[in-house]
Formats: sequence, structure tokens, C-alpha cells
Amino acid sequence: MKHRIPGPWAIAVLSLCVCLLRMVSARATTIVFFNPSQPVSVVASNITSGALSSSGYRFEYTTDGYWAAVPGGEPTGRFFSVFWPGGVQAQAITVGSDVGKGANITIRRVDGQPFGLRSFTGKLLANTGGAGGAFEIMPMLNGEDALPDPLLFDASGYGGQSFHYTPALSGYDSYVIHLYVDWALVGLTTVDSLPLLPAALAVSPTATNACRLSWSADAVGYVLEQSPQPAVGNWATVTNLAQMLGPDIQVTVPFSGSARFFRLKAAN
Repeated sequence: MKHRIPGPWAIAVLSLCVCLLRMVSARATTIVFFNPSQPVSVVASNITSGALSSSGYRFEYTTDGYWAAVPGGEPTGRFFSVFWPGGVQAQAITVGSDVGKGANITIRRVDGQPFGLRSFTGKLLANTGGAGGAFEIMPMLNGEDALPDPLLFDASGYGGQSFHYTPALSGYDSYVIHLYVDWALVGLTTVDSLPLLPAALAVSPTATNACRLSWSADAVGYVLEQSPQPAVGNWATVTNLAQMLGPDIQVTVPFSGSARFFRLKAAN
């Protein structure tokens, strides 16, 4: 039997395991992409775009799905060369109604809240050295361009070359990064002033006389704490092994013979 405890405040009792989901105020949370510990889900895929979700963020990218190996032949789409966790690739659309719009990656939080774009690294997948090129970043707010013109970051080079920049933008709910040829976002650092809240804490007994607690891996920046008496305030970090299983983080805690309270605390 599994119990789900909705946030931000709720209490459930399971045998000798008492779970309290409590959100505690925190400082800004910094997230560094990309690494194998960040699970990813495909949330959209069609002939001209796709979207991935990881660590509370959504990455939308353009694809050239109408492309055909033989002119006039059946569309097969062009091949991708960069895959998660190596980064997110965007393709310039060469066929169809969106020809000439370049390759775009849009970054946003899944809950729509504003966040900061501290740094990014873009890798060229085609040459721009002859004509010159620039990554164009347009911050967005409530679906509208937040600036009169995009911010430009030089990307004049050759396929395989990477460029790292620290724009240190903040206060916007999404960022559109554009280049006129194929490229990949291979490095990204974001800063959240409001960490994503876990939608629920799942609690269930195991066959080995223990309590299993789990919450969404998208809710980054939280640690699991326990206390025998929550009113006293003597909370301690749970050091039991945390495992990534699908989209969730799970921790198994043996029953101790007395009630214990658990909470998720936003890390400082």
C-alpha cells in the first residue's frame, strides 16, 4: 500500500513511520547541466521540434524532420550527433515552411517560474567561420520578448568548436537561444530563487520491515531530514542511500520501533 502526501503541509502515519512534508525557505539553488545523474524524459517529439524534461526544466529544440536524403524523396530527418547527458542539439530547418529560421533551443522551468541563466556553452555542429555567427539569446517573460533585440555572443568558428559565456541573466521565465546552423547546448548553469516544490511525497512499506519514501527528481535542491519530535526542532539529515528509480528519488529507512517524522527541506 502506498500513500501520497500532497505539499506543502501534510502528515501521514504508516505503522511506526511518520512522514511530514514541510517546505523550508532556502537560498537560491544553482543547477549545473549536463551530467549522468540527471534523468531525462522525452515530453514532445514531432517533425520540426522536440522537448526534454530534466531536473525541473524543459528544453525545447528545433529539428529538421522534413529533410530527405534524395531531393523529393521520403522525409527521413537529419541525424543527431549530441544526446543527453552530453547536451541538447538543435537543427536548422532546411525544408518546409520554417526554412531559414535557424536552430533554436528554448529553456524554461516546468512550473513556469522565473530563473536565472548564469552561464552556457554552445558547440558548433557546422562551420560559421567564413560568414561569422553569433548565439542570439532572447529572454522571455509571460510569452513576450523581454528586450527590444536579442543579446549577441560570438560563435564564429568551425564544427566541433565550443564557446562558453556567462551572461548572468535573471528574472525571466524562459530563454530562447538561436544560431543559424546546427549547434548543441553542452553546458548550462541556472539559478532558481524559488526551488521547484515536490508535488507529493510517496510513502509505502516494504517486504523487509522498512519504510520507502520517494519524491519527484524534478524537485531539485531538497534534502530528506528526520526527527523523533518535530516540535523540538532537532532535525537531522537522513544519510540512507538515495536511489534514482525512473522519474523519482527513493530512500528506504528501516523501522526503528518508535515514531519518526520526516520532511523535505530546501537546501541552503
